[in-house]
Amino acid sequence: MISKISPLQIPDQLRLLEKAWPTVYLQAKNLDLWRAPTSLAYLVSDVLNTAIQRVHDNPIHGQALLKVHIGEPNCYTRMKPEYVMGISKFLSKKGVSGIIAGDTTVAYTGPRGYKENPKGSVSSYLKLARKHGWSKNGKAGASFVVLDRPSTSKSEEFEFAVEQEHFELDGVNRFNDSYAAGGFAAADFIVNNAHLTLHGLAGVAGCVKSIAMGCSGLTGKLRMHQSLLPHFDADFCVGCGKCVESCPENALRLDEGDSCPIVDPESCIGCGECEAVCAVGKDAIKLAGEEITDWERGGRTLPIRMADYTIGLMNGRWDNTIHVLHMYAITERCDCLNINQQPMLKDDLGFLVGKNPFAIDRLAGQILTEALNKEERTVDKTILTSAEIMANYVYKTYGIQTETPVKKMTVS
Repeated sequence: MISKISPLQIPDQLRLLEKAWPTVYLQAKNLDLWRAPTSLAYLVSDVLNTAIQRVHDNPIHGQALLKVHIGEPNCYTRMKPEYVMGISKFLSKKGVSGIIAGDTTVAYTGPRGYKENPKGSVSSYLKLARKHGWSKNGKAGASFVVLDRPSTSKSEEFEFAVEQEHFELDGVNRFNDSYAAGGFAAADFIVNNAHLTLHGLAGVAGCVKSIAMGCSGLTGKLRMHQSLLPHFDADFCVGCGKCVESCPENALRLDEGDSCPIVDPESCIGCGECEAVCAVGKDAIKLAGEEITDWERGGRTLPIRMADYTIGLMNGRWDNTIHVLHMYAITERCDCLNINQQPMLKDDLGFLVGKNPFAIDRLAGQILTEALNKEERTVDKTILTSAEIMANYVYKTYGIQTETPVKKMTVS
């Protein structure tokens, strides 16, 4: 892993309403986007291109990444690759050197699992991707790579060499560094395709979750799920107590006579502040964790941690990333579950396109809430309000505006 120290950059288009990037709402009128035949889906995809051009009409160069989610084997309410095909056409016309679709391995088990797809052997993941249409000869019309598995990179099309890249940052509230998937870090331009669902911990799961969880390396996923804990080496730790004083959650204790601090795993959020301030360095303290043993841990604040991690991963990338939220076949649980779900709504909602993922997710939460009320569907309000909570957090912490201009288009 190569460490790159970067200052935090938040562009004026995120902070100033008079300069704010707009969000385009492509509304679906009397269209079943989920069950649409391939021919119709391709036509809708062309209209989606028009929405994308309203958001980004500048030149694009280098390697382009279509961040997607292929869904689990039994997840039928997943993202349709046909709607991404048109985006490939848009990028091709812009003259990029290579276009790829991709996603990372996941921290849980299954055909997309980190352990089930070891370095150099990702046949399980790629087989599922092809089955769901994510291949150059499939409905997506673009090759698929696993963003944290360099063995899948494509020579002279989309190349990356490391599993994850480490970036040190100054100014992110909870994390002073981030771990980006190697393929995400290597992209010059990104179209973040996210499928709107609800999620028991993340709430309204949209563009922010797709970046935070979907574009980070395993270390980042573990950190966001509070599964990285500090381990002290008594041979190197000098017991100075600097890490104890700096811990934002008071999760460390150094009693008289102890050679090393003691960690309270229930309070530790895995932020890495102790490692960052250690006078001795990484010989004395290491953040370690190989799997998530408690998915419910820290559930109340997961959206906030994802917001912080998104800020880190997007640093220096805001203007070269377009977020496209697919709002059809919306389910009560996310596409990471290997189960067959039914959509909550009778009607599909369309697409949201923009460069501010927090504004998109907030608007999606409002649109979804209105649609659920209209169809008299009852959903836990704490889940639906997560995007509002996240929006308020990024405004208070970073000055990021989320009530930004909305331009409407219709496809019918």
